[in-house]
Amino acid sequence: MPAVTAWPTVLLVARREALVRLRSRTFIGGTVVMVAIVAVAIFGYSLVGGRTTSLDIGFTTAAAALEQDFSATAASMGQPVTVSTVADEAAGRAQVSAGTLDVLVTGAPTAPTAVVEKTAPAVVQTALQRAVLSARFTALGIPPGVLATVTSGLQVPVDALQPARSGMTQDRVVGLGVAILLFITLGLYGSMVAQGVVEEKATRIMEILLATVRPSMLLAGKVVGIGLVALLQLAIVAAATLASVAATNVVTTPALEIGAVAGYLVWFLLGFLIYATGYATMAALVSRPEEVQSAVTPVAVFQIGSYLLAYLTLANPTSPVATIASMLPPFAPILMPVRTTGGDVPVWQVALALALTVAAIVGVTRLAGRIYANSAMRIGSRVRFMDAFRG
Repeated sequence: MPAVTAWPTVLLVARREALVRLRSRTFIGGTVVMVAIVAVAIFGYSLVGGRTTSLDIGFTTAAAALEQDFSATAASMGQPVTVSTVADEAAGRAQVSAGTLDVLVTGAPTAPTAVVEKTAPAVVQTALQRAVLSARFTALGIPPGVLATVTSGLQVPVDALQPARSGMTQDRVVGLGVAILLFITLGLYGSMVAQGVVEEKATRIMEILLATVRPSMLLAGKVVGIGLVALLQLAIVAAATLASVAATNVVTTPALEIGAVAGYLVWFLLGFLIYATGYATMAALVSRPEEVQSAVTPVAVFQIGSYLLAYLTLANPTSPVATIASMLPPFAPILMPVRTTGGDVPVWQVALALALTVAAIVGVTRLAGRIYANSAMRIGSRVRFMDAFRG
């Protein structure tokens, strides 16, 4: 075999793999679909979830004196309301039944009644109580300004020993989205590597390639090329996410800041190097495309286990199981990003997870090179793992 320099050969194989995938409909269509899903989800939330619905409140003539104080209090609480005066109580009740009004306020200003279809919104009850207090103060001849003085500071400050983060719900949604996206992309591109290995064996193309390229170089080039394509696709999705968040300003969680998103991409790259190398190694043991799924099952089990553990991690990020599993190489690429979306992960745990994952990549790569080299040219029946290991 002609002497060749390692890295130029690896890059040549990687370039071939990347160009084939970049031109495929799977890459183009998948990227467009993922970007569209992200954009629609964020912009849809900004239009629906991030907006407070206005309430229609009707006051009878007798209760009309409450309108001004009620509207001012509701506005201070961030609740938009539309206030109107109805002719009489019967007409107002009919409008509530028809859904034209959300609440009808009837009766004397000092002792009114709120008529609703089912339940009165809490903000309406609070605003009405404040308006009724003002009406009672006025009836007693007390200046209206006294009410503001008496009621100021009524809200007792709360000093929480473990204050909840304001974006906790958003953090969990982002964490779930990260887990799903990493699970899908790792499985998709890992399967691409496995399918490529078997196709080259089945069509005997591998025999031609191995005449000039060492097996370890061929494996490395295949993993690097497909990995770069996967990283590019996720980077495009990440850019679309950041752009949508910046345009809407509806998502405030730190889990979608530039630094956090860059961290997710790093964990994907590390996870891909582990899983894709494992997929390629196991796929080299078989020669028929229909045997690929059964061959890569031992590797896929760890990936599926990581996805299932992600739900436990979201529910309790500090549990012993979630903490330990997120630092172990087979699970860290999915679980550690999920934990970091909630924040408060000790730096030493992230550093340990990174160190163990990198060490695992080195070990798996060496093992994969040995297995791949000893089984790549064996066509026909499935090669036993230990036979390939012994060579």
